[in-house]
Amino acid sequence: MAVITIARELGSEGDRIADLVCQELGYRRMDKAMLSEIARQAGVNVEAILAMERSFATRSRLVSTDMLALYSKQPSAFDPKMAVDDQTYGQIVRNTMMQYAQEGQVVIVGRGGQMVLRDWPAALHVHLYAGLEVRVQRLMQRFNIADAEARRRISDSDEQKRQAIRHMHKNAEWKDIRYYHLTINTGHIAPEVAVQIIVLAARGVKREASIHVRRLTPDV
Repeated sequence: MAVITIARELGSEGDRIADLVCQELGYRRMDKAMLSEIARQAGVNVEAILAMERSFATRSRLVSTDMLALYSKQPSAFDPKMAVDDQTYGQIVRNTMMQYAQEGQVVIVGRGGQMVLRDWPAALHVHLYAGLEVRVQRLMQRFNIADAEARRRISDSDEQKRQAIRHMHKNAEWKDIRYYHLTINTGHIAPEVAVQIIVLAARGVKREASIHVRRLTPDV
């Protein structure tokens, strides 16, 4: 069964598109649910996982590469409230995503799904983005905030995502198109059209994966 991963920039209408894709295909959306599962397996609450993810961007600004290596091994040396180290977090994320991928018919939003499932045969990896000014205007309208605040939120979000992928996946670049099958500029492509593109591509991936499995299955 097909699985779709969606990496989205803040202000790219990614959440709306993910929801519409789920409605169109009858898929489940996994983001907050997956976060809860990660926390449950780690034996911590959701806030501890969120703090872990926010720390990626903070670390990159405050400490050197050598200190980052020490931090990942001994989080308590910097933040006594950190309940999960990098290795444990990464393993739980991988295990959780693999579980959902095996069940199929799921849209995984964020958390490096395009990296964890990059070799998954029935996966479609999507990156949603838009120009900065488009994103700024969307945030200003959605949250009724000033231009400067919208730009700050976008910058912080981009940095957190960039550093999370870099730390957890061997310095991989979050926006590198090699990790995606589809990249869609939602500043030029309407969300409803983007949904139809993703749905069509997902159905094609599902068919190709089925053909591949049949070819590998010996005759009896």
